[in-house]
Amino acid sequence: MRVVSFKVEEDLLELLEEYSRKRNIAKSEIIRRALRNYIIKSKNVEEPIITKRLKIID
Repeated sequence: MRVVSFKVEEDLLELLEEYSRKRNIAKSEIIRRALRNYIIKSKNVEEPIITKRLKIID
């Protein structure tokens, strides 16, 4: 697996950390699942809605 870095708003990070703690799931796993679900759902829409831009640093 490759490492990807990105910026996130403080409030979203706090939500992620709380979700991770309560469910005992690694933050990276939560992000992978969310990204996978977003991409799969977007394939069913002609023009996906983008609310925030995500810069992936390779």
